[in-house]
Formats: sequence, C-alpha cells, structure tokens
Amino acid sequence: MDELLFPLAAVATTFFLVIPLLTLVSRGVLSFVRQRTSSWASFGSEVTFAWLVAPTLLPVLWLTSSALHQSEPMRTAESCFIDHVEATTCIDTLMLLGLMVVGVAASVGIRLWRERPQVVLHRLQSDHELVRPVERIIRDDAHLSGLRVVVVRESSEPIYTLGLLRPIVVVDACFIREADAQMLRAALLHEHAHISGFDTLRSFIVRLCLGANPAGSLLAADFERWRNAREAVCDGEAVHRGGEPLALAEGIITAARFRCGGLVPGAALCGHGGAALKLRLALLLQGPPAPVRTIGHIALAVGVFAALTVPHIDSLGLLEHFHFEVERLLHSLL
Repeated sequence: MDELLFPLAAVATTFFLVIPLLTLVSRGVLSFVRQRTSSWASFGSEVTFAWLVAPTLLPVLWLTSSALHQSEPMRTAESCFIDHVEATTCIDTLMLLGLMVVGVAASVGIRLWRERPQVVLHRLQSDHELVRPVERIIRDDAHLSGLRVVVVRESSEPIYTLGLLRPIVVVDACFIREADAQMLRAALLHEHAHISGFDTLRSFIVRLCLGANPAGSLLAADFERWRNAREAVCDGEAVHRGGEPLALAEGIITAARFRCGGLVPGAALCGHGGAALKLRLALLLQGPPAPVRTIGHIALAVGVFAALTVPHIDSLGLLEHFHFEVERLLHSLL
C-alpha cells in the first residue's frame, strides 16, 4: 500500500490545491475583464473560454506529462529510493498514470452519457414540402455551403446545433411553418456561426473542466455569461454574413415563444435567459458590431504546449522533487 502514497498525494495536491488556486485567479481575471469591457457581448471571446478551462486543463496535462516523463523507459527513478521499488521504473508513478487515465476517461464518458440526446429525432424525408425550402436556402447561400441540416417532426427546441465533432443543425417542422425565408436564412446563419466557432465542442470542454474542478462552481456564472455572450456574437456574425437583422430578431422572438401547442422559454436560438434576450434584440436593432477574433485560443495552445513539454526539461522536474519529498516523508515514518 506504500506505493499509493505518492499517486494520491500528487492527485490531491493538484485537484484540491493547485486547481482551486488557479480557479480563484481565473475568477478574478474574468471579473476584471467583465468590468472593463464596453460591450457585454465581448465576454463571449476566445480569451474568456481560455480562462474558463485553463485552471483545470493545464494542471491535469502537466501532471500527466510529468508522470509520463518519470516512467520513461531506461530512466532512473532517483526519487524512488525506498525498498518497495527496486527497478528502474517507478511503480507508484505508473499507478499515478493509471489514476489519471482512468479519471479522465471516466469524466469524459460520464459527460458524454449525460449529454446524449434524450429523444429520438424523427427526420422528415428530403422530398418533404418543409425540407425543400431549407435546402433551397442552403444551396443559394455561399455562406451556408456544407451546412448539415435535419428537419424533424417535433422537438422541444425550434432550431439548435447538435454534435461535437461533426455538428448538425436540427430544425423543428413547426418553426419552418412559422418562419419566412429571411427568418430561416438568418437563423441558419446564426447556427452556422456556432458551428464555425466550435461552440458545442467548446461548451462540452468547459462543462467537463468545471465538472472535474472541485471549485468549478466559482466559474459557473461566468460560463453562463460566456454562453449568453456567444449568442450575441453569433448574431453579429450572422448579420455580417448577410442575414437581415430584423428577420433574425423576429426569428429569435419566434423561437423564444415557440412550441407546438404550447410555450417553451429559452430555446437554442433565443439563448439561455430573458435578460440576455433583450440585450441581443437591442444590439440587433442598433446594429451588431463586426466579429472580432482574439488571441485566446493561441494563448491557450501555448499554455497546453508548455504544460506538455516543460516537465520533460530535467532541470524543471517539479513533480520529481515532490515525489522525492513524499518518499522521504514515507521513509521517515517507516
């Protein structure tokens, strides 16, 4: 059982000390950004996404990469100096790797299971009278080229994007009956902006990181603000690509009140809250700003690269030093 001390200590220190401290830093930075930005829609930037995932993603990648470095073949594990390790490979380091792999796989699996579609999509055939207008809009608009759309008989949401790596746009037949061509085109451009921004995948990654973060609740409100801001950003991109602002606004209102035989608030097109809905409509009437790209994804990629490569620099073996101290403490207690 002595071999479990280092893996458990490394995981506990990472998840209950390092990650919560970084989460507090991230929350402070996002609060500062929120107060300094001139438009609430700018909170839906790549920088915000980076600060939401970095506190969990970077420490986990660093710990995994460090454990891999310690378990490299033919590498002397100098920190394993107690009798329970006699080979050049550290058994407790291998146990740490096993814990990380099992933990990550379980987290991803549970999240995928929770977010699986709860209903079966009853698709309409391509020759259906309600499918043809949608296909015609996609065919005639270069900005919608390659967009995958499925029209269904009934859905709890009028129009939304589904899927992570190859997302599709799901449109309820009742929404098509209520919308004219301009509204449909603007709504499809809005969903296409979500797909271009990898929003379903990024939202999944954020939920995964916050779920694995013991202090993830501290960033839950900022995640919701980011999601609402992304709706406004996609509104701007839809208008920038030729969508009619008034038609998009009308489509958002229709989606907010949409339901075959009833009302359902907060569908995908209309976002995730009434207050944000009013702000989005005001922006559309005033003229949404042009889309702006930030360096958030580049900065996050640099952080990921550093987390994966720095542990392989022998002079920066922080985990090895921690391993040595844990082994020394264990040795002193035996």
